[in-house]
Amino acid sequence: MVPQKKHKPAVLHHLIHFVERLGHWGYLVIFLIVMLEGFALFGLFMPAEGVVLVSGFLAAQGLFDLDDLIFIIAAAAIVGDSIGYELGRQLGTGWLERHGSRFGIRRERLDRIDTFFARHGWKSVFVSHFIHLGRALMPFMAGSSRMPYLRFFFFNALGCILWAATFVLLGYFFGASWHVVEKWIGRASAIIGGVLLLLLAAAWLWRWLVCHEADIKNRWRNFMEGPRVVALRRRFAPQIRFLQERFSPTGYLGLHLTIGSLVFIGAAWWFGGIVEDILTGDPLVRIDFQLTAWLHEHSTPGLTATMSLISKLGSPPFLSAVVTMAALWLLWRKYWYRLLALLLAVPCGALFNYLLKAIFHRQRPSLMNALAAAHGYSFPSGHTVAITLCCGALVVLAVRGLWPWRWRALAVIGLVLILLLVGFSRIYLGVHYLSDVLAGMAVGLAWLALSLSAVETLRRWQRALAPSRRS
Repeated sequence: MVPQKKHKPAVLHHLIHFVERLGHWGYLVIFLIVMLEGFALFGLFMPAEGVVLVSGFLAAQGLFDLDDLIFIIAAAAIVGDSIGYELGRQLGTGWLERHGSRFGIRRERLDRIDTFFARHGWKSVFVSHFIHLGRALMPFMAGSSRMPYLRFFFFNALGCILWAATFVLLGYFFGASWHVVEKWIGRASAIIGGVLLLLLAAAWLWRWLVCHEADIKNRWRNFMEGPRVVALRRRFAPQIRFLQERFSPTGYLGLHLTIGSLVFIGAAWWFGGIVEDILTGDPLVRIDFQLTAWLHEHSTPGLTATMSLISKLGSPPFLSAVVTMAALWLLWRKYWYRLLALLLAVPCGALFNYLLKAIFHRQRPSLMNALAAAHGYSFPSGHTVAITLCCGALVVLAVRGLWPWRWRALAVIGLVLILLLVGFSRIYLGVHYLSDVLAGMAVGLAWLALSLSAVETLRRWQRALAPSRRS
């Protein structure tokens, strides 16, 4: 019996083929990327650490010589840092302060780096190699502070050698044990890669939002005061006035009603489009079947266990506990309107979803060797509706209760990430189609917008009536 040949994943196969075509020029590419990371500001965009790890991995595949690779990477880091040191000595910190904001480096961060460097001296030069921002800026800061070059060179060289050896060997040992990793990951490499990319994108987005807080607020303010928005408000002034006069005793309800109405209309239109596609058998239905079959074929025991755990985040017991704790906290703080919004959104929205399931009575996917057991109808996804309502309500509470911009952004991104992962886990486990999950998000958004707008309208109505009652 002839043993079957194990094939490498497609991405790895293409990478190895590309490096083989480069030949010894691959060393030069690695040298340039690592060297350029030592340049102030420009080095922030150099993925040197990732390149070093990948090069160590490729060395384990026989594409690079391990000793030569460590020597070249260490030499590149030393040369790049020496150039960065000279740039700092010639330009000074004033240049970095003037141009750093364009790259998301504010004055406060530069002050922290400068304080760290002044306190630790040569130790900071050595340690900075294990921090991406430190590798890009510390040589410049050392040069601008007029640190003696021989002292800088000695401790910097030690740090470069240790950093190069550490990360090359990490990649090398990972590459040497790749067959174990490949056996564990198996056919799920594309799925795991997609999830990792989603996590990295969320981390990058949070970092970008934190660094551009002022710019985002200014752009939003300019947009709301821009000629197009003003012209739109003037164009529909009679309709807006008509609604104001009938819904508010003071003639004004604020921006919340406009935003809530737009979200509700958009989510309802989204849900209606999905229903139409399902009833007419449009391409979305074919995508449902193809995606479900593909995920089932690429499932592995480890990934199935992970997705089952993620799916529990949208289960009724878990969300009931979360909503109960949030409700008790709001009750303790006497936030009556927020408590009403939470209870109207999550429990009532879940009951509304049961009504929709009974109306459409769509059957769940039918798969051999099902990964998870589920009962009841499939459309819309109950887990997705519930997690959308819960995460949406918590996002509103977080935005209102957390003042620092960074924590608001982190809460919003984190909750949206949980929503996406729970929705994907339901498709992976084969208990819902893609259209079920998308419809669940649409229903959750529509009900959430309706609930929050109604409670906010009630709150403003009560506030407007309070003076007349006292008089």
